[in-house]
Amino acid sequence: MPWFFPVLALLLTLWIVIASIEKKASEVQSSSGDLPSLLLRWSPPFMLAWLFLHRALAVLLADSTHMEVIQSLPESASLFERITLLLGGQGGIEIAAFAAATFAVCSHRLPAVKALGEDASIAVRQRMMMYCALCLLLAARVLFPDQAYTASSPLPEQSIAGLPSLSNAMLPMLFALMVMFGGELFAASSVYSIDVDLANLAQKASIKCVVLIVVCLAWIASGPEAWQAWIDDPTSPTHIVVLLMVLHATVLLSLVLQPSRKIESRLLHGEQRSFALLATFACVTVLMVVSVCTLLQTTPVFSKSAGANLYGFWLSTAVVGSMLLVQLMPTLGFDAAPRPETWWLRAMGVFTPMIVMAMTPLGVYLLPGVWLGLAWTMVVPWMIESDVRSPSRGFIIAPMTVTTLAALMLPLLSSNALLAAICFAFPPLCIATIGLLMHKPIANDATS
Repeated sequence: MPWFFPVLALLLTLWIVIASIEKKASEVQSSSGDLPSLLLRWSPPFMLAWLFLHRALAVLLADSTHMEVIQSLPESASLFERITLLLGGQGGIEIAAFAAATFAVCSHRLPAVKALGEDASIAVRQRMMMYCALCLLLAARVLFPDQAYTASSPLPEQSIAGLPSLSNAMLPMLFALMVMFGGELFAASSVYSIDVDLANLAQKASIKCVVLIVVCLAWIASGPEAWQAWIDDPTSPTHIVVLLMVLHATVLLSLVLQPSRKIESRLLHGEQRSFALLATFACVTVLMVVSVCTLLQTTPVFSKSAGANLYGFWLSTAVVGSMLLVQLMPTLGFDAAPRPETWWLRAMGVFTPMIVMAMTPLGVYLLPGVWLGLAWTMVVPWMIESDVRSPSRGFIIAPMTVTTLAALMLPLLSSNALLAAICFAFPPLCIATIGLLMHKPIANDATS
């Protein structure tokens, strides 16, 4: 069915603007009631469920006309081998996508969300659907490749690929869970139009996301086959790129975007606010360019450092350019956040690298530099704006400076520079978040 995936992509695209669609539908009273909105909400989960059920029947029944069965399932395969193929192969991806989409659609029924009230729970569901749709659309090229749904002609007569390991199911499981709980954090970080306290939802989601981040990094550090295959050829789009894509979003939602909602609400009017914003952009740009160019030089892709530097500069330009472009959003009315210009800057720091990774797998090398840059976006305004008390030099500024320099230099000593850089980027994020949440926002004129 050549129409299946274009229709699915169209429906997921409509999920991105689901809030506007449902608002318009509620204004137009029709005899059909809520039926169009229900169809729009449930069509993607239903289509993803159909994909998985079709594959499950073929694999469990050992259908000899099914491409994955012919390629990977040995003759007289046991039930365990069939389940292994189902969950460790493409079926694991399909059930993960179905679980994430269904969780987003049903999120307004979660106890922590339902307790917020009807209007707030609907707003949270709409943001979670938006986030889920963005993740699935950006990952669609890798998660649903053509070769997984089209048969070769003629069909192979015997198995041409080994049975996948059941441990391969770890990747789609982590992907689904990070999309689910990351969606909760995205909702808690971006819903400003309704006067409701989302702190409880954010706290629970943050705990779950931090646990997932630790588990994901530990799994990657164990050297799974998918990670080793991508390291050998970082130009090939694989499932590990998709996992790092949602890991990136989960890290920044947990340690930057959501905490900054509370941190920036305590800033005052902002003496020297414009200069602080310029310094923030400069800090992000420098850290990003230095990090990505350095890491790209450790890959076998570029024969000369000039090529790595040029490519790294191009990747950084895409991210910084988007951050600059969205500075128009507050003037267009999207200014509900306490500091809308920095909120949009950080939002682009979350989503633009994901878009870049969807275009080129080498976009993964942006992640450590983006994390370092966004960590400093929380600190720089407090250092430069003169009407608030600056953070402690010994508790925040000095440790952040030392750990940032370590994150830029120490990965070069590792045989796996990218993984080391990702791990070393965490201390500055944690220092900035924890330090500023503990920082006492006393105005300068009150302490003089």
